[in-house]
Amino acid sequence: MSLSPPPTSSIRGDRIVCLDECYCEIPVFSIPHVYTGHHSTAPELIAERVKDATIIITTRVPINEATLAQCSPNLRLIAVMAAGYEIIDIDECQKRGIKVCNIPSASAEAVAEHALALYLSVKRRIVELHMVTREGIEWPQKKSTIHKFGGLPQTCRSQTMGIVGYGTLGKRIEAIAKALGMSVLVAERKNCSTPTRPNRVEFYKTLEQSSVIILCCPLDYSTRGMIGEQELRHMNEEAILINVARGGVVEEAALVHALQQKWIKGAATDVFAVEPVTKATSPLLSDGIPNLTLSPHVAWYADSSIENLKQSIKENIESFVKGTPLNMV
Repeated sequence: MSLSPPPTSSIRGDRIVCLDECYCEIPVFSIPHVYTGHHSTAPELIAERVKDATIIITTRVPINEATLAQCSPNLRLIAVMAAGYEIIDIDECQKRGIKVCNIPSASAEAVAEHALALYLSVKRRIVELHMVTREGIEWPQKKSTIHKFGGLPQTCRSQTMGIVGYGTLGKRIEAIAKALGMSVLVAERKNCSTPTRPNRVEFYKTLEQSSVIILCCPLDYSTRGMIGEQELRHMNEEAILINVARGGVVEEAALVHALQQKWIKGAATDVFAVEPVTKATSPLLSDGIPNLTLSPHVAWYADSSIENLKQSIKENIESFVKGTPLNMV
């Protein structure tokens, strides 16, 4: 636990509590405050640690209705140190007059690169071929391992990328894909009741026409479970699905089934419905799933991301205290 000394005006200042410093160093705030930081916070410790806070900082520690009920009536801001804020009970915060802010796009550059790395890893079967090479058996015996590809892989200029979620991250991914010579389709919102917007493609047509689908949308009521069995069946059997959005966007059991039944060629995800993920919480960690590449929610991690997060959390909190709030959700 880290503490900052109370400033001379601390009686009138905020009590700022960070629940998970482990992701990013918290900057020094130039407002009257007392700061308490925790490396990480187990679920059973959340309420006790935030009970007197006027401002809470969290990256992945959830703040639900039960926790809010035990907070000080003086709690006025929850500052999420990430783009996604599904860990916060927004409805309950609104009822209690608690404001919530986030940091949109801080990690877009890193996540875009990680998304492309996952795509290339799946397409080129890097993880599987790494294991084959390390074992030192199959290659010497068969003299070649190209049969592991299950067909002739296409280069980027022969492929079409479908992007679901066209904010800063989606646009960054689009730029990289086009630089690699890929065609790009930008999906319209699923079940959109209005006409398809210019330069967008109807959601299911995007699934059908794309060689690779990259999910980079927020998780909310409209995107939770957005990719399930029906959507996976719409994808062509050579398609690759990449998820750098949130775990809840994809129905994990349906994805496992799709890979096992070869409805699609492969998949990769950096995010899971329950995190940190274990075999008890996700079928994606089951043995024997073909051409599935996993990473532990680290797509965001890079030098540019850390600098953006530190600058933005400082600006968000200081601007809120001064009466000019930024990035409210």
